[in-house]
Amino acid sequence: MEYHLLTYSLLFLPAVVILYQLVQKRYRFIVLLAADYIFFWMVSKWLIVYLFIATLATYGTGRVLDYVSEHSSVKGKQLTKRKRCVLAAGIFVTLGMLVIFKYLKVFGITLLAPIGISYYTLQTISYMTDVYRGTVKADKNLARTALYLSFFPQIMEGPISRYSETAESLFSGSSIEYNNLVYGYQRILWGLFKKMMVADRLAPVIFKIFGDYERYDGSAVTVAVICYTFQLYTEFSGGMDIILGSGEIFGVKLPENFRQPFFADSAGDFWRRWHITLGTWLKDYIFYPISLAKPVKKLAKKVKGVWGINVSKFVAPTIALFFVWLSNGIWHGAGWTYLFYGMYYFVLIFLENITEAPRKKWIARMHINTEKIGWRLLTGVKLFVIINLGEMFFRAETVAQGFGMLGKICTDFHISVLKEADIGLDKYDIILAVASLFVVFLVDIIHEKGISIRNKVASFKMPLRWSFWYAVIFLIVIFGAYGAGYTIVDMIYAAY
Repeated sequence: MEYHLLTYSLLFLPAVVILYQLVQKRYRFIVLLAADYIFFWMVSKWLIVYLFIATLATYGTGRVLDYVSEHSSVKGKQLTKRKRCVLAAGIFVTLGMLVIFKYLKVFGITLLAPIGISYYTLQTISYMTDVYRGTVKADKNLARTALYLSFFPQIMEGPISRYSETAESLFSGSSIEYNNLVYGYQRILWGLFKKMMVADRLAPVIFKIFGDYERYDGSAVTVAVICYTFQLYTEFSGGMDIILGSGEIFGVKLPENFRQPFFADSAGDFWRRWHITLGTWLKDYIFYPISLAKPVKKLAKKVKGVWGINVSKFVAPTIALFFVWLSNGIWHGAGWTYLFYGMYYFVLIFLENITEAPRKKWIARMHINTEKIGWRLLTGVKLFVIINLGEMFFRAETVAQGFGMLGKICTDFHISVLKEADIGLDKYDIILAVASLFVVFLVDIIHEKGISIRNKVASFKMPLRWSFWYAVIFLIVIFGAYGAGYTIVDMIYAAY
């Protein structure tokens, strides 16, 4: 069962909502926890045992860290050393399971992985590290820890939340309010629109051309690459809408994972808007610890003595940035394409960092108004090319395929051939996909201006308000990519 299937939004979720509301407040967390494990079991069956192990390791590590902090006879560096050993043991257990399931395939060993292991593993590490740092208190309630790690709306694709963000609201048992129910289902509906009207409709183009790109010229390959970028965006952000809407119903505010990424002005800004919770996790638990590590500081000091402060100031951020993007690539999967993808963005963001000051000086000297439409269009086109090149390698089966597709685009591009090419869609599918994509980006433009469409619609009089949402429902039912002629497309990021 996946979030975009009607069995989730029309059967499973309503059943949980009704049961949650019927039981007494103090037992509602049990309903959510039971729903979590039933959902997990329906998708991963006996692999649920690994979620149990991760939960016990996380809970136990937190309790031991607290005990060592409060009752240890040693202080100072010795205490820190003991706590580090406890933390390392906890991380070894949870991260070790992720490594086994995701990366043994490099050696030809493939194991079935539990759903969400990439996501809840990062949550286990953040919880244990925060307890180690003293920013959160270890929870004495195993059920609360289990609920935090397994909340069914976010278990498959995130977002990656912190314990301090969601634990209390998950456990509070607050009654479901009318506004939360309505707004939650509205957001679920918007997520289904993105998934079924755009992402799933574009899937045949991507499967067909990426699967046999050598048969096509560069124009068709370009179409497939752009379609994949749009598919990934509408699929992943649509999934987040369903997930955040589900959490909103129960009064649980999960962190946002997207903020109009195609309106970014640089590669770094793009990643501050795309998969936000992964980026902030990498920043807090990899970038800062590495950049502040003593060996890195010593290296920066040596560089300062040789090349001066203008060079040394980039040493710590660059080393940390390298490990952030190495981790990003490895986290996505065991393949050279993912590693290439990580290093691709490392190089781009590194170049942006070291050229930022001279670039700003040049812009000021040339009296360029960066708010003008011409400049913004130029930077937008540049970024769009960067994003699509990255996603092409991300989606390719091998790095060689990525370069092969790039070669097609650069040396065998004939736009006139595109009209006759079989790209897997008829003209009606193309019209519906383009029209739906236009709606998605129109909404993004409105949100980028700081306007909440939900609040605007909520201010409509009831007949108009309900007419609007019924229109969206009928659009999905009538024109959604499902049923005869369409293959059910699994959620892409559920595989990572």
